Parts: sequence; structure tokens; C-alpha cells
Amino acid sequence: MCGVAAILDPRAPLGEEAAAAICAALRHRGPDGEAVGRYGAATLIHTRLAIIDLAGGDQPLDSEDGRCHLVANGEIYNHLELRAELEAAGHRFATHSDCEVIVHGYEEWGPDFVTRLNGIFAFALWDEGRRRLLAARDPFGVKPLYWFEREGKLGVASEVGAFLAADLIEPAVDEVSLEHFLTWRFTPSPRTMFKGVSRLPAASLLLADGEGVEVRSYRAAPGERLGGKPEALAEELTGRFEAAVGRQMMSDVPYGAFLSGGLDSAAIVAAMRRESDEPPLTFTIGFPGHGDSLDERSAAAETAGLIGTRHHATAMEQGDFTAELDACVRHLEEPTGAASAPAAFQLSRFAAQSVKVVLSGQGADEPLGGYERHQAGAMLDLIARVPSALARPLVAAAEAVPRNERLKRAARLVGPDDPLDRVLQIFEIADAATRARLTRGPAAAAAAERRGLAADVLADLGDTSDPLSQVLYLDTHMFLPDSLLLYGDKTSMAASLEQRVPFLDVELMRFVERIPARVRVRGLKRKWLYRKALEGFVPESALNRRKHPFATPYDDWFRTSLGAELDRLYAPGSPIAELIDPAEVHRLTDEHRRGRADHKRILYCLLEFAYWHRAFIARP
Repeated sequence: MCGVAAILDPRAPLGEEAAAAICAALRHRGPDGEAVGRYGAATLIHTRLAIIDLAGGDQPLDSEDGRCHLVANGEIYNHLELRAELEAAGHRFATHSDCEVIVHGYEEWGPDFVTRLNGIFAFALWDEGRRRLLAARDPFGVKPLYWFEREGKLGVASEVGAFLAADLIEPAVDEVSLEHFLTWRFTPSPRTMFKGVSRLPAASLLLADGEGVEVRSYRAAPGERLGGKPEALAEELTGRFEAAVGRQMMSDVPYGAFLSGGLDSAAIVAAMRRESDEPPLTFTIGFPGHGDSLDERSAAAETAGLIGTRHHATAMEQGDFTAELDACVRHLEEPTGAASAPAAFQLSRFAAQSVKVVLSGQGADEPLGGYERHQAGAMLDLIARVPSALARPLVAAAEAVPRNERLKRAARLVGPDDPLDRVLQIFEIADAATRARLTRGPAAAAAAERRGLAADVLADLGDTSDPLSQVLYLDTHMFLPDSLLLYGDKTSMAASLEQRVPFLDVELMRFVERIPARVRVRGLKRKWLYRKALEGFVPESALNRRKHPFATPYDDWFRTSLGAELDRLYAPGSPIAELIDPAEVHRLTDEHRRGRADHKRILYCLLEFAYWHRAFIARP
């Protein structure tokens, strides 16, 4: 993994001081080396975390004729197969780097060669002959890539901090993005919380030349649904999953895995154990005093013992959280609404003391149906049949029940008449009235934009009207890339640690997404087929353990220290009060503290946004 940047300015090349500032801003992503390549109007910058071809894999990488130059972040798991095909076509490789296939693949097949890559990547390639910059982000958005265009200058980078460090942008809040964040807990691509800075969507190409900038998607529709008995599908899923883990163990440096008490990380570690003679290194974090549902250290230790790993554990105390959040937000660069991000940040630093690469279970729940919202998606057809006359009384009755947020969210699904609006309602963390009291931003424009983005993604499914299929697909291709994967990349790379996600292996996902949604989730049984596939593959205790998402005890903490922190941050007259109404924040905090309501999701978003605003906008 690495940090990459490309600045294209036909008027004047990037100055030495600005290039050095970008290198410094990206150094945590690549502390093993750095380079600046200058090619006329284009400046390419690379900071390297050496994983493959330690001696010869420095970048920029060049084509044989010296016309194309590449800086890339990521891993190409099928690089050996592609290399053989390209060598047979006459290409000569100068290194053993997996990323060199990008240069020759572009030469041989043009920009659409990215559809041949199985990997996690974000790269920028300058074609001097065509005077064209090509940038791309991997199919599921595991690696982030940002860009801006201003006064004839174009910038692309792994992190917004590269632009800020070189004074290429002036930080300001994008108010439409704030509306998105308070609705969905994240900002969907192409927007970011920084006005004027775009995030390249997953499975997208950016092409820039003298004619302008074009962004286009190369996302592939799932294809024809698979038939066959569930037993046969489960067996094939097991084999394909194990092969994916084997591909992603590719490394010339020590590697390990994150291991919680849950099923997904247990499956990865079990596959790693089967693929290697050496017991894998595993790492977990817990929260003392909060029971087994949140402190998973004992469950992880049990799983590690049954599988046979070299296991290590650390802990986060309540007093550590705000300090970790403050540091974490600066690396996240965008609020992600994930209360587990500070713990992931601490766990990454802990693991980085022993390894440079970890495999994690991120990306299992979204396509395979692991969340409660997928149960809601499975029931939407029934919910749609509730007479509209009953909608208002049902919502009012649910809202009157203290702290039952699940019931309230379920009742709100009765309200919308439009099928797409019902699907999108599943993902909302606060009702429209609460959001309207918090901010006077462009709510209608933001809602229309969310609807348009979702409709574009769902167009891949053709004329299917199955809401469960739609919820799984949106979760995988819209919510996952710009929320959980974003924080997974940023928290691990802040510690110079590469995080890989075998569940999102391209070959595996091409199979998974062809399995009918009603087989992945049977009735209200989440991950039904996946659990069937793992019978006998993982320890029975991990298979049968009740699902607990990786989380922190922030619900409790908002009644004590974090509630007081919100009161302090949202004091009347503070800079953030221009965007968020402090009185409404205090009302939500008070209701949560007294047990009248469960506002933990929106409260965490408000806390994280306040830290982000202080770090990047107020900038004391």
C-alpha cells in the first residue's frame, strides 16, 4: 500500500515546496520510500509501503518506451496471470512489482483494462503521448481516491490532506454533504465534506486531457442469477472463499489478521490456517467492563485457540476514546459515522508493531445479508401492504415507546408510498423532523441527490423489484465503499498497515452477487447460505455465537463523558453553531441521557462532525 498524488497543470509545474509538502502529508501511507516524477505538465508523487518486490518495486513505474508513467496504491492479486498474458503479447517487465501490470495493461488494452484487475487499487497514470491522465478506483472502493479541478489545475490524491498541505484547496463545508451525513452517517461519492473536492466513486475511471475531465463507471452488473440447490451453492461458496483468502495472503513481508469474537474474522483466520503451515498472527481489541457483547477478547481468544493462531489482544478504556477520536478524525479526513473507527485506529497501531499486512472481515455483511436492515428489506413487500390510513397512528405509537429505536425505524417504513423511498428509509439514522431542527441546510436538494445516486446504482439490477436484492446491492456498492471501507483504509494506513478484505475479492463477488438474495437471506435468517457454507469450516462456537458488530460502548458513554463533551462542543456561539443548532443537540443529548430515547447514532455523528470541523475548518 502506498500514498499517491498527481497534479496536472499546463501553465506551470508543481513547485518543489508543494511537492515536498504532499510527500510529507502522505508519508504515513508509505514510510519505506518516496519519489517525485516530473513529466511536463504532470507531476506524479508516490510514498511507498513495501509489500511486494521489496528491492525493485519503487515507483513511478514506466512503460518500455517511456511514454506512460504510473503511481499506484494497492495490490493486484491476479498480477502473475496478467503478466504472463502481457509477456506473451511482447511486453517487457522491468520489475517484479504486481502494479507494473497496470502500465502494460493500459498500453495493451486501453483504459478499460481495469476490468481485468482483481485487486484493491487507486492509481494515477500519465500518458505523455496522448497527454492524458488516467485515474481509477477499484471495483468495491477499498482504496480511496480524491480529486479537484480549480483554475485549470487538476489534482488527484489518496487523501485530501495532500491538497491541504500544498495549499491547493481552501477547506470549507459542503452543506449538501452535511445533509447526507446526518441522514445516512456518511457522504456518498462523488461528494465529500470538503466543498470543491470530489471522491472518485468505486469502480470508476477519471480521464483528463485537453478536452476536459470525464468520470465514468466500469461497475459490472451481477449477471444471470444462479440456480441449483442451496447445498451445492454453499459448497461452491466455501471453495471460492478459501481461494480468495489464499490469493490475498500474497506478501513478501509478515502478515496477520484482525480477529474478533465473530464469524467473519473466524472464517478468514480458519482459511489462512488451512493455506499455510505457519499459524497466523491474530489481533483483537476489547472494552473492559462492558460484557462479552462488546468486550470480545475472551471470545476471540477461544476462537484463536481452537483454530491455532498466535494471538494478541489490547484494550480501550473510556478515557482513551476522545483522544483517539480526535487523532482518528484527522486521519479519516471525513466523518464516517462509525463509532468503531477510533478502536480500529488503536487496533491498527497495535497490529503494526508485529506485521505490515492484515486481513479483515470487512465486506462480508453487505453482500451476504448480515445486518438487521436486511431483515427489514426482506419484509418490505409485506410492509408495503399496510393501509396508508394506518401509517400515521403506527408511527405515532412507535415514537411514544422509550428507547426502542428499532421499533421506531420499522414503523417509519410504513409511511413512504414510493418503493425506492421505502428502501432508502431503511438506511436513515434520524427522521426528517429531527434533521430539520438540527440544520437549515438544503434538505430537499440533498434528498433528491440521494435518490438519484441510488437509482443509478440500482439500474444494474434491471427490472427487479425485489427490495431485499436492492438493499443488499445498495449496501455493497454505495454504502460500503464510502463508509466502512473508507474508515478501514484510513485507520490502518495511518499506522502504515495494509488492510485486505478477502470477502470483496472480485472473483468471489462475481459468484456471490449471482446468488439470489432470497437464498443469501432465507426468510428472516441473515447470512443463511453463508452460515451453511461455513459448517465444519470454522469452530462451532464461532458459527453459533450471536452476531455482535464490531462496536464501542458509546451508547453508555453518551450518558456520561461523551454527553458532557457534546454539551461543551455545541455551546451557543461556537463556530459550529452556524451549521448545527446547539439547542437541538442538547435536547437529543438530554433525552438519551435520561433514557427517553436512543439517539446514539445521530449523537455520534454530531460528535464526530464537531471534531472534524475543529480540525479542518476552525483550525485553531
